[in-house]
Amino acid sequence: MKTKTITILVALPLLLSAPALAETAKGIVFDDANKNRILDPGEKGIPDVLVSNGETVVKTNAVGQYQLEVDNDTILFVIQPSGWQVPSNEQNLPQYYYIHKPEGSPKNLKYKGVDPTGPLPASINFPLNKIKDNDKFSFFAFGDPQPYSTEDVDYFHRDIVEQAKHEKTPVAGVYLGDIVGDDLDLFENMNASTAQMGRPWWHVYGNHDMNFDVTDPEHADETFERFYGPATFAFEIGNVLFIGLDNVIYPNHITDYEYIGGFTDKQLTFIENLLSKTPSDRLVVTMTHIPFYNTGTPDTIVDEHRDRFFALFKNHKYTFSISAHTHTQNHVFFDQKEYKHWPHKDTPHHHYNVGASCGSWWTGVKDKRGIPEATMSDGTPNGYAILHFDDNQYSYTYRVANGPKEKVMNVYAPVTAPQQGPWGYAMLSVNFYNGTEDTKVEYRVNKGEWKKLSKVDMTDPEYTYKRLSRDKLQTGQPTSEPLPYPTISSHIWTTHLPTTLEIGEYEVDVRVTDRFGRVFKESTSYKITKGDRY
Repeated sequence: MKTKTITILVALPLLLSAPALAETAKGIVFDDANKNRILDPGEKGIPDVLVSNGETVVKTNAVGQYQLEVDNDTILFVIQPSGWQVPSNEQNLPQYYYIHKPEGSPKNLKYKGVDPTGPLPASINFPLNKIKDNDKFSFFAFGDPQPYSTEDVDYFHRDIVEQAKHEKTPVAGVYLGDIVGDDLDLFENMNASTAQMGRPWWHVYGNHDMNFDVTDPEHADETFERFYGPATFAFEIGNVLFIGLDNVIYPNHITDYEYIGGFTDKQLTFIENLLSKTPSDRLVVTMTHIPFYNTGTPDTIVDEHRDRFFALFKNHKYTFSISAHTHTQNHVFFDQKEYKHWPHKDTPHHHYNVGASCGSWWTGVKDKRGIPEATMSDGTPNGYAILHFDDNQYSYTYRVANGPKEKVMNVYAPVTAPQQGPWGYAMLSVNFYNGTEDTKVEYRVNKGEWKKLSKVDMTDPEYTYKRLSRDKLQTGQPTSEPLPYPTISSHIWTTHLPTTLEIGEYEVDVRVTDRFGRVFKESTSYKITKGDRY
Protein backbone atom coordinates (compact mmCIF):
# COMPACT_ATOMS: atom_id res chain seq x y z
CA MET A 1 0.00 0.00 0.00
CA LYS A 2 1.43 3.42 -0.96
CA THR A 3 2.27 5.81 1.83
CA LYS A 4 0.36 9.07 2.00
CA THR A 5 3.01 10.97 3.93
CA ILE A 6 5.05 12.82 1.37
CA THR A 7 2.49 14.98 -0.35
CA ILE A 8 3.34 18.70 -0.10
CA LEU A 9 -0.03 20.30 0.47
CA VAL A 10 -1.49 22.81 2.86
CA ALA A 11 -4.07 22.91 5.63
CA LEU A 12 -5.63 25.12 8.27
CA PRO A 13 -9.28 25.47 9.31
CA LEU A 14 -11.42 25.22 6.18
CA LEU A 15 -13.48 27.88 4.49
CA LEU A 16 -15.72 29.51 7.03
CA SER A 17 -18.82 28.27 5.21
CA ALA A 18 -17.77 24.62 5.42
CA PRO A 19 -18.61 22.59 8.53
CA ALA A 20 -15.85 20.82 10.46
CA LEU A 21 -16.81 17.17 10.05
CA ALA A 22 -14.95 14.92 12.49
CA GLU A 23 -13.47 11.71 11.10
CA THR A 24 -10.94 9.24 12.46
CA ALA A 25 -7.65 8.92 10.61
CA LYS A 26 -5.67 5.70 11.00
CA GLY A 27 -2.28 4.54 9.89
CA ILE A 28 1.07 2.97 10.70
CA VAL A 29 4.47 4.45 11.44
CA PHE A 30 6.89 1.95 9.97
CA ASP A 31 10.56 1.12 9.49
CA ASP A 32 11.08 1.83 5.80
CA ALA A 33 13.87 -0.71 5.36
CA ASN A 34 14.23 -0.26 1.58
CA LYS A 35 13.65 3.54 1.77
CA ASN A 36 11.00 3.59 -0.95
CA ARG A 37 8.51 5.36 1.38
CA ILE A 38 5.94 2.58 0.85
CA LEU A 39 4.78 0.14 3.51
CA ASP A 40 5.86 -3.14 1.91
CA PRO A 41 5.16 -6.67 3.16
CA GLY A 42 7.58 -7.54 5.92
CA GLU A 43 8.26 -3.95 6.98
CA LYS A 44 7.45 -3.54 10.64
CA GLY A 45 5.58 -0.87 12.53
CA ILE A 46 7.45 1.16 15.14
CA PRO A 47 5.97 1.40 18.66
CA ASP A 48 5.86 4.48 20.90
CA VAL A 49 6.26 7.06 18.13
CA LEU A 50 4.34 10.31 18.61
CA VAL A 51 1.83 11.40 15.97
CA SER A 52 -0.29 14.56 16.10
CA ASN A 53 -3.10 16.45 14.42
CA GLY A 54 -1.69 19.75 15.68
CA GLU A 55 -3.49 19.50 19.02
CA THR A 56 -3.82 15.91 20.23
CA VAL A 57 -0.63 13.85 20.52
CA VAL A 58 -0.80 10.04 20.58
CA LYS A 59 1.73 7.23 20.73
CA THR A 60 1.75 4.36 18.27
CA ASN A 61 0.91 0.95 19.71
CA ALA A 62 3.11 -2.15 19.78
CA VAL A 63 2.79 -2.65 16.01
CA GLY A 64 3.11 1.03 15.02
CA GLN A 65 -0.57 1.83 14.64
CA TYR A 66 -2.17 5.16 15.57
CA GLN A 67 -5.49 6.87 15.16
CA LEU A 68 -6.44 10.53 15.48
CA GLU A 69 -9.53 12.63 14.95
CA VAL A 70 -9.42 15.00 11.98
CA ASP A 71 -11.79 17.56 10.53
CA ASN A 72 -11.89 18.81 6.96
CA ASP A 73 -8.84 21.03 7.52
CA THR A 74 -6.21 19.03 9.40
CA ILE A 75 -2.52 18.26 8.98
CA LEU A 76 -1.40 14.97 10.45
CA PHE A 77 2.30 14.66 11.20
CA VAL A 78 4.73 12.25 12.79
CA ILE A 79 7.19 13.58 15.38
CA GLN A 80 10.58 12.25 14.35
CA PRO A 81 11.90 10.22 17.32
CA SER A 82 15.52 10.02 18.41
CA GLY A 83 17.39 7.33 16.51
CA TRP A 84 15.17 7.74 13.46
CA GLN A 85 14.83 10.20 10.61
CA VAL A 86 11.88 11.16 8.44
CA PRO A 87 12.64 11.04 4.70
CA SER A 88 13.46 14.22 2.80
CA ASN A 89 12.69 15.09 -0.80
CA GLU A 90 15.19 16.20 -3.44
CA GLN A 91 15.21 19.71 -1.92
CA ASN A 92 16.05 18.38 1.56
CA LEU A 93 12.56 19.24 2.84
CA PRO A 94 11.40 16.75 5.51
CA GLN A 95 8.40 14.67 4.40
CA TYR A 96 6.63 13.95 7.67
CA TYR A 97 3.03 15.08 7.24
CA TYR A 98 -0.22 14.47 5.39
CA ILE A 99 -2.68 17.28 4.68
CA HIS A 100 -6.37 16.44 4.83
CA LYS A 101 -8.15 19.32 3.13
CA PRO A 102 -10.88 17.87 0.90
CA GLU A 103 -11.93 21.22 -0.60
CA GLY A 104 -8.46 22.77 -0.76
CA SER A 105 -7.49 26.34 0.12
CA PRO A 106 -9.63 29.40 -0.53
CA LYS A 107 -9.72 30.02 -4.26
CA ASN A 108 -9.14 33.79 -4.27
CA LEU A 109 -5.58 33.86 -2.89
CA LYS A 110 -2.87 35.80 -4.74
CA TYR A 111 -0.41 33.01 -4.03
CA LYS A 112 -1.57 29.46 -4.56
CA GLY A 113 -2.57 27.37 -1.57
CA VAL A 114 -3.46 23.68 -1.43
CA ASP A 115 -5.27 21.73 -4.07
CA PRO A 116 -8.25 19.68 -2.84
CA THR A 117 -6.95 16.49 -1.24
CA GLY A 118 -10.07 14.41 -1.64
CA PRO A 119 -11.53 11.89 0.82
CA LEU A 120 -9.58 10.70 3.83
CA PRO A 121 -7.38 7.70 2.86
CA ALA A 122 -8.05 4.39 4.59
CA SER A 123 -4.52 4.38 5.99
CA ILE A 124 -2.05 7.26 6.31
CA ASN A 125 1.35 5.71 6.87
CA PHE A 126 4.54 7.49 7.91
CA PRO A 127 7.93 6.00 6.94
CA LEU A 128 10.98 6.40 9.16
CA ASN A 129 14.60 5.50 8.49
CA LYS A 130 16.81 4.09 11.24
CA ILE A 131 19.95 6.21 11.81
CA LYS A 132 22.91 6.20 14.13
CA ASP A 133 21.82 9.00 16.44
CA ASN A 134 24.23 10.82 18.71
CA ASP A 135 23.51 12.87 21.81
CA LYS A 136 26.34 15.16 20.71
CA PHE A 137 25.54 17.04 17.49
CA SER A 138 25.23 20.49 15.92
CA PHE A 139 22.30 22.20 14.20
CA PHE A 140 22.05 25.25 11.90
CA ALA A 141 19.78 28.22 12.75
CA PHE A 142 19.32 30.83 10.00
CA GLY A 143 17.37 33.96 10.82
CA ASP A 144 15.50 35.93 8.14
CA PRO A 145 16.89 35.14 4.68
CA GLN A 146 14.06 37.45 3.52
CA PRO A 147 14.74 37.93 -0.20
CA TYR A 148 12.48 40.39 -2.01
CA SER A 149 13.79 39.45 -5.45
CA THR A 150 15.71 36.77 -7.28
CA GLU A 151 18.75 39.04 -6.94
CA ASP A 152 18.39 38.82 -3.14
CA VAL A 153 18.11 35.03 -3.37
CA ASP A 154 21.40 35.07 -5.27
CA TYR A 155 23.01 37.19 -2.52
CA PHE A 156 21.77 34.75 0.10
CA HIS A 157 22.96 31.71 -1.79
CA ARG A 158 26.45 33.04 -2.52
CA ASP A 159 26.96 34.74 0.85
CA ILE A 160 25.39 32.18 3.20
CA VAL A 161 24.67 28.81 1.59
CA GLU A 162 27.97 28.54 -0.28
CA GLN A 163 29.78 29.03 3.03
CA ALA A 164 27.52 27.07 5.36
CA LYS A 165 27.22 23.95 3.22
CA HIS A 166 30.89 23.23 3.91
CA GLU A 167 30.37 23.16 7.69
CA LYS A 168 30.98 19.56 8.73
CA THR A 169 29.21 19.07 12.06
CA PRO A 170 25.56 20.27 11.68
CA VAL A 171 23.15 17.39 10.98
CA ALA A 172 20.16 19.56 10.04
CA GLY A 173 18.98 23.16 10.07
CA VAL A 174 16.09 25.59 10.28
CA TYR A 175 15.01 28.90 8.78
CA LEU A 176 13.58 30.96 11.64
CA GLY A 177 10.89 32.64 9.57
CA ASP A 178 10.82 35.31 6.88
CA ILE A 179 12.04 32.71 4.45
CA VAL A 180 11.02 35.21 1.78
CA GLY A 181 10.05 38.87 1.73
CA ASP A 182 6.30 38.85 0.91
CA ASP A 183 6.70 37.37 -2.59
CA LEU A 184 5.70 33.78 -1.87
CA ASP A 185 6.68 32.66 -5.37
CA LEU A 186 10.27 32.95 -4.11
CA PHE A 187 9.76 29.87 -1.93
CA GLU A 188 10.68 27.90 -5.06
CA ASN A 189 13.97 29.76 -5.43
CA MET A 190 14.81 29.37 -1.75
CA ASN A 191 14.09 25.65 -1.93
CA ALA A 192 16.52 25.31 -4.83
CA SER A 193 19.16 26.96 -2.65
CA THR A 194 18.29 24.82 0.37
CA ALA A 195 18.70 21.71 -1.77
CA GLN A 196 22.43 22.34 -1.78
CA MET A 197 22.75 22.22 2.00
CA GLY A 198 22.91 18.44 1.89
CA ARG A 199 20.91 17.85 5.09
CA PRO A 200 17.27 18.05 6.28
CA TRP A 201 15.98 21.60 6.52
CA TRP A 202 13.01 22.71 8.63
CA HIS A 203 11.01 25.92 8.25
CA VAL A 204 9.45 28.27 10.79
CA TYR A 205 6.75 30.62 9.57
CA GLY A 206 7.38 34.38 9.64
CA ASN A 207 5.43 37.58 9.10
CA HIS A 208 6.79 37.95 5.55
CA ASP A 209 5.76 34.39 4.64
CA MET A 210 2.04 35.17 4.91
CA ASN A 211 -0.92 35.29 2.58
CA PHE A 212 -1.83 38.91 3.21
CA ASP A 213 -5.08 38.70 1.25
CA VAL A 214 -6.99 36.72 3.90
CA THR A 215 -9.55 37.82 6.42
CA ASP A 216 -8.84 35.37 9.24
CA PRO A 217 -5.65 34.01 10.88
CA GLU A 218 -6.57 30.41 10.03
CA HIS A 219 -5.81 31.02 6.35
CA ALA A 220 -2.74 33.25 6.57
CA ASP A 221 -0.24 30.41 6.05
CA GLU A 222 -1.91 28.53 3.18
CA THR A 223 0.99 28.91 0.74
CA PHE A 224 3.59 28.22 3.42
CA GLU A 225 1.89 24.93 4.20
CA ARG A 226 1.71 23.96 0.54
CA PHE A 227 5.50 24.00 0.50
CA TYR A 228 6.50 23.06 4.05
CA GLY A 229 3.60 21.42 5.85
CA PRO A 230 2.38 22.37 9.33
CA ALA A 231 3.49 25.71 10.74
CA THR A 232 3.50 24.09 14.20
CA PHE A 233 5.52 20.88 14.38
CA ALA A 234 8.13 18.97 16.40
CA PHE A 235 10.97 16.50 15.98
CA GLU A 236 13.69 14.90 18.07
CA ILE A 237 17.43 14.54 17.55
CA GLY A 238 19.52 12.93 20.28
CA ASN A 239 18.25 14.07 23.66
CA VAL A 240 16.70 17.25 22.25
CA LEU A 241 13.05 17.91 21.40
CA PHE A 242 12.69 20.73 18.86
CA ILE A 243 9.32 22.49 18.66
CA GLY A 244 8.59 24.81 15.73
CA LEU A 245 5.78 27.29 16.34
CA ASP A 246 3.95 29.82 14.22
CA ASN A 247 3.75 32.78 16.61
CA VAL A 248 2.57 35.39 14.09
CA ILE A 249 -1.08 36.35 14.44
CA TYR A 250 -2.41 37.91 11.23
CA PRO A 251 -4.87 39.46 10.75
CA ASN A 252 -4.43 40.85 14.24
CA HIS A 253 -7.71 41.14 16.13
CA ILE A 254 -5.98 41.93 19.43
CA THR A 255 -4.53 45.39 18.67
CA ASP A 256 -4.79 47.81 15.78
CA TYR A 257 -1.43 46.80 14.27
CA GLU A 258 -1.53 44.49 11.24
CA TYR A 259 0.06 41.52 13.06
CA ILE A 260 1.29 40.63 16.53
CA GLY A 261 3.24 37.88 18.26
CA GLY A 262 1.23 35.23 20.09
CA PHE A 263 -0.14 31.69 20.24
CA THR A 264 -3.49 30.02 19.73
CA ASP A 265 -5.25 27.82 22.27
CA LYS A 266 -4.74 24.90 19.90
CA GLN A 267 -0.97 25.43 19.84
CA LEU A 268 -0.73 25.66 23.62
CA THR A 269 -2.76 22.47 23.95
CA PHE A 270 -0.41 20.77 21.50
CA ILE A 271 2.63 21.83 23.54
CA GLU A 272 1.01 20.69 26.78
CA ASN A 273 0.16 17.30 25.28
CA LEU A 274 3.60 16.93 23.73
CA LEU A 275 5.45 17.80 26.94
CA SER A 276 3.32 15.33 28.90
CA LYS A 277 4.85 12.57 26.75
CA THR A 278 8.41 13.97 26.84
CA PRO A 279 10.92 12.91 29.54
CA SER A 280 11.66 15.73 31.98
CA ASP A 281 15.43 15.40 31.48
CA ARG A 282 15.17 16.10 27.75
CA LEU A 283 16.24 19.52 26.46
CA VAL A 284 13.31 21.31 24.82
CA VAL A 285 14.26 23.84 22.14
CA THR A 286 11.48 26.11 20.92
CA MET A 287 11.83 27.79 17.53
CA THR A 288 9.71 30.84 16.65
CA HIS A 289 10.01 33.89 14.44
CA ILE A 290 8.99 36.67 16.83
CA PRO A 291 11.07 36.81 20.05
CA PHE A 292 9.64 36.03 23.48
CA TYR A 293 10.86 39.32 24.97
CA ASN A 294 9.23 42.72 24.50
CA THR A 295 10.90 44.26 21.47
CA GLY A 296 9.34 47.69 22.05
CA THR A 297 7.56 47.52 18.69
CA PRO A 298 3.83 47.09 17.94
CA ASP A 299 4.35 43.52 16.71
CA THR A 300 5.90 42.27 19.97
CA ILE A 301 4.57 39.14 21.65
CA VAL A 302 1.44 39.38 23.80
CA ASP A 303 2.50 39.08 27.45
CA GLU A 304 -0.41 36.82 28.39
CA HIS A 305 0.43 34.40 25.59
CA ARG A 306 4.06 34.16 26.70
CA ASP A 307 2.96 33.67 30.31
CA ARG A 308 0.66 30.79 29.36
CA PHE A 309 3.44 29.28 27.28
CA PHE A 310 5.96 29.47 30.14
CA ALA A 311 3.53 27.88 32.60
CA LEU A 312 3.47 24.71 30.49
CA PHE A 313 7.11 23.95 31.38
CA LYS A 314 6.60 23.25 35.08
CA ASN A 315 8.03 19.73 34.65
CA HIS A 316 10.76 20.70 32.17
CA LYS A 317 13.61 22.89 33.37
CA TYR A 318 16.00 22.07 30.51
CA THR A 319 14.86 24.61 27.92
CA PHE A 320 16.24 26.94 25.28
CA SER A 321 14.47 29.02 22.65
CA ILE A 322 15.53 30.74 19.45
CA SER A 323 13.92 33.38 17.25
CA ALA A 324 14.79 35.95 14.58
CA HIS A 325 12.70 38.89 13.25
CA THR A 326 14.59 41.86 14.76
CA HIS A 327 17.60 41.91 12.40
CA THR A 328 19.81 42.30 15.45
CA GLN A 329 21.32 39.72 17.79
CA ASN A 330 20.24 39.44 21.43
CA HIS A 331 20.21 37.11 24.42
CA VAL A 332 17.50 37.41 27.09
CA PHE A 333 17.20 35.36 30.27
CA PHE A 334 13.73 35.00 31.79
CA ASP A 335 13.75 34.44 35.54
CA GLN A 336 11.18 34.77 38.29
CA LYS A 337 12.34 38.25 39.27
CA GLU A 338 10.59 39.75 36.26
CA TYR A 339 8.63 36.87 34.77
CA LYS A 340 6.70 35.19 37.55
CA HIS A 341 5.13 32.68 35.17
CA TRP A 342 8.45 31.04 34.43
CA PRO A 343 8.15 28.05 36.82
CA HIS A 344 11.82 27.34 37.70
CA LYS A 345 13.30 29.67 40.29
CA ASP A 346 16.92 28.52 39.95
CA THR A 347 16.96 27.85 36.18
CA PRO A 348 16.20 30.89 34.02
CA HIS A 349 14.89 30.37 30.50
CA HIS A 350 17.43 31.44 27.86
CA HIS A 351 16.14 33.03 24.67
CA TYR A 352 18.55 33.59 21.77
CA ASN A 353 17.41 36.06 19.11
CA VAL A 354 19.59 35.05 16.15
CA GLY A 355 20.99 37.63 13.77
CA ALA A 356 19.56 37.77 10.25
CA SER A 357 21.16 35.95 7.35
CA CYS A 358 20.17 38.87 5.12
CA GLY A 359 21.56 41.22 7.77
CA SER A 360 20.17 44.66 7.08
CA TRP A 361 18.06 43.48 4.13
CA TRP A 362 21.06 43.33 1.77
CA THR A 363 21.92 47.03 2.10
CA GLY A 364 25.26 48.81 2.24
CA VAL A 365 28.28 49.00 -0.03
CA LYS A 366 28.82 46.01 -2.30
CA ASP A 367 32.04 44.03 -2.04
CA LYS A 368 34.12 42.73 -4.96
CA ARG A 369 31.66 39.82 -5.30
CA GLY A 370 28.85 42.32 -5.83
CA ILE A 371 27.18 41.39 -2.51
CA PRO A 372 26.11 44.17 -0.08
CA GLU A 373 27.88 44.19 3.29
CA ALA A 374 24.47 44.01 5.04
CA THR A 375 25.77 44.70 8.58
CA MET A 376 22.89 44.88 11.06
CA SER A 377 22.06 48.07 12.92
CA ASP A 378 23.58 46.76 16.19
CA GLY A 379 26.92 46.28 14.45
CA THR A 380 26.57 42.50 13.99
CA PRO A 381 27.56 41.27 10.51
CA ASN A 382 25.02 39.12 8.69
CA GLY A 383 25.54 35.39 9.15
CA TYR A 384 24.06 32.35 10.84
CA ALA A 385 24.17 30.42 14.09
CA ILE A 386 25.32 26.88 14.78
CA LEU A 387 23.81 25.33 17.89
CA HIS A 388 25.85 22.65 19.65
CA PHE A 389 24.20 19.98 21.80
CA ASP A 390 25.65 17.45 24.23
CA ASP A 391 22.90 15.40 25.89
CA ASN A 392 20.64 18.11 27.39
CA GLN A 393 23.27 20.86 27.42
CA TYR A 394 23.83 23.41 24.67
CA SER A 395 26.14 26.12 23.41
CA TYR A 396 26.23 28.13 20.19
CA THR A 397 28.49 29.81 17.65
CA TYR A 398 27.73 32.74 15.37
CA ARG A 399 29.33 32.54 11.95
CA VAL A 400 29.96 35.79 10.08
CA ALA A 401 29.15 35.57 6.37
CA ASN A 402 32.23 35.79 4.14
CA GLY A 403 34.50 35.88 7.16
CA PRO A 404 36.89 33.59 9.00
CA LYS A 405 35.53 31.24 11.65
CA GLU A 406 37.53 33.15 14.25
CA LYS A 407 35.61 36.38 13.59
CA VAL A 408 33.41 36.65 16.69
CA MET A 409 33.87 40.32 17.62
CA ASN A 410 34.71 43.75 16.30
CA VAL A 411 37.37 45.73 18.16
CA TYR A 412 37.28 49.48 17.56
CA ALA A 413 40.06 51.78 18.70
CA PRO A 414 41.31 55.17 17.49
CA VAL A 415 44.10 55.12 14.95
CA THR A 416 45.75 57.97 16.82
CA ALA A 417 45.15 59.75 20.12
CA PRO A 418 46.81 62.99 21.23
CA GLN A 419 49.09 62.79 24.25
CA GLN A 420 46.97 64.28 27.03
CA GLY A 421 46.52 64.36 30.77
CA PRO A 422 44.64 61.79 32.85
CA TRP A 423 41.28 62.88 31.44
CA GLY A 424 42.29 62.31 27.86
CA TYR A 425 39.74 60.39 25.82
CA ALA A 426 40.54 57.43 23.55
CA MET A 427 37.70 54.94 23.58
CA LEU A 428 38.20 51.23 23.03
CA SER A 429 34.99 49.35 22.21
CA VAL A 430 34.42 45.63 21.74
CA ASN A 431 31.30 44.34 20.02
CA PHE A 432 31.24 40.65 20.95
CA TYR A 433 28.38 39.52 18.75
CA ASN A 434 27.20 36.72 21.04
CA GLY A 435 27.77 38.58 24.29
CA THR A 436 25.60 38.15 27.38
CA GLU A 437 25.56 39.76 30.82
CA ASP A 438 28.03 37.19 32.14
CA THR A 439 30.55 37.65 29.32
CA LYS A 440 33.95 38.82 30.58
CA VAL A 441 35.82 41.28 28.34
CA GLU A 442 39.39 42.37 29.14
CA TYR A 443 42.19 44.32 27.48
CA ARG A 444 45.86 45.05 27.98
CA VAL A 445 48.28 47.55 26.45
CA ASN A 446 51.76 46.39 25.36
CA LYS A 447 51.49 43.07 27.25
CA GLY A 448 50.73 44.84 30.50
CA GLU A 449 48.13 44.03 33.13
CA TRP A 450 44.77 42.70 32.00
CA LYS A 451 41.92 45.12 32.82
CA LYS A 452 38.15 44.79 32.45
CA LEU A 453 35.92 46.68 30.06
CA SER A 454 32.40 47.71 31.10
CA LYS A 455 29.25 46.50 29.35
CA VAL A 456 27.31 49.48 27.99
CA ASP A 457 24.03 49.60 26.07
CA MET A 458 24.96 51.87 23.19
CA THR A 459 25.26 51.99 19.42
CA ASP A 460 28.29 50.38 17.83
CA PRO A 461 30.79 53.25 17.33
CA GLU A 462 32.31 51.95 14.10
CA TYR A 463 28.91 51.14 12.59
CA THR A 464 27.58 54.56 13.65
CA TYR A 465 30.49 56.36 12.02
CA LYS A 466 30.15 54.29 8.85
CA ARG A 467 26.41 54.87 8.58
CA LEU A 468 26.39 58.57 9.35
CA SER A 469 29.28 59.26 6.99
CA ARG A 470 27.01 58.02 4.19
CA ASP A 471 23.99 60.02 5.25
CA LYS A 472 22.42 61.79 2.29
CA LEU A 473 22.32 65.05 4.25
CA GLN A 474 26.10 64.97 4.67
CA THR A 475 27.48 63.30 1.55
CA GLY A 476 24.81 63.55 -1.11
CA GLN A 477 23.12 60.62 -2.78
CA PRO A 478 24.87 57.37 -1.77
CA THR A 479 26.01 55.02 -4.52
CA SER A 480 24.15 52.06 -2.96
CA GLU A 481 21.21 51.46 -0.62
CA PRO A 482 22.46 52.79 2.74
CA LEU A 483 22.65 50.70 5.88
CA PRO A 484 19.87 51.36 8.43
CA TYR A 485 20.43 53.91 11.17
CA PRO A 486 22.25 52.50 14.21
CA THR A 487 20.29 51.03 17.10
CA ILE A 488 21.29 50.25 20.67
CA SER A 489 23.37 47.09 20.87
CA SER A 490 23.16 44.69 23.82
CA HIS A 491 26.68 43.32 23.38
CA ILE A 492 29.17 46.21 23.55
CA TRP A 493 31.95 46.69 26.12
CA THR A 494 33.99 49.90 26.40
CA THR A 495 36.87 51.55 28.24
CA HIS A 496 39.25 54.48 27.86
CA LEU A 497 42.70 53.70 26.57
CA PRO A 498 45.55 55.52 28.34
CA THR A 499 46.63 58.78 26.70
CA THR A 500 49.41 59.74 29.14
CA LEU A 501 51.90 57.38 27.49
CA GLU A 502 54.99 58.41 25.61
CA ILE A 503 54.56 59.24 21.94
CA GLY A 504 54.60 56.04 19.91
CA GLU A 505 52.55 53.03 18.82
CA TYR A 506 50.96 50.65 21.33
CA GLU A 507 49.56 47.17 20.91
CA VAL A 508 46.14 46.45 22.39
CA ASP A 509 45.09 42.86 23.11
CA VAL A 510 41.47 41.97 23.80
CA ARG A 511 40.41 38.77 25.57
CA VAL A 512 36.79 37.64 25.79
CA THR A 513 35.54 34.77 27.97
CA ASP A 514 31.98 33.76 27.15
CA ARG A 515 29.38 32.11 29.38
CA PHE A 516 30.61 28.66 28.37
CA GLY A 517 34.21 29.39 29.38
CA ARG A 518 35.43 29.70 25.79
CA VAL A 519 38.19 32.28 25.29
CA PHE A 520 38.51 34.45 22.18
CA LYS A 521 41.29 36.93 21.40
CA GLU A 522 41.85 39.79 19.00
CA SER A 523 44.44 42.56 18.75
CA THR A 524 44.67 46.09 17.43
CA SER A 525 46.91 49.10 18.00
CA TYR A 526 46.84 52.87 18.37
CA LYS A 527 49.38 55.69 18.25
CA ILE A 528 49.97 58.38 20.83
CA THR A 529 50.80 61.57 18.99
CA LYS A 530 51.97 64.97 20.11
CA GLY A 531 49.07 66.98 21.43
CA ASP A 532 48.05 69.66 23.91
CA ARG A 533 47.66 68.57 27.51
CA TYR A 534 44.70 69.81 29.54
